[in-house]
Amino acid sequence: MTMQQTPRQIKITIPDTLYQWLSDEAQRRAQDIPAVVQAALEHYVRHFDLTQTQTWQLCGAFTIAEPEPAYLVGSDETEAPTTNYAEHVDDVLYEGN
Repeated sequence: MTMQQTPRQIKITIPDTLYQWLSDEAQRRAQDIPAVVQAALEHYVRHFDLTQTQTWQLCGAFTIAEPEPAYLVGSDETEAPTTNYAEHVDDVLYEGN
């Protein structure tokens, strides 16, 4: 027995330029705007990989020589300190901005 999912609706506010693009794209495809937005979101979800984002790649690319104690969470198998800087990347990179 297959259960059908109930469609959910969301409301978003977008700039006029994006709305105009969506409207033009919907007309070009002979679809309504919600169908174009749904297709775009489905495409995004199929091709999105969290580990391939630039932020994720940056987090693994650097070694902190003297990490701040607030970010220490343990040590690895070589007894090198392990931090949780990645969980606080926005706070660390944009502190004070």
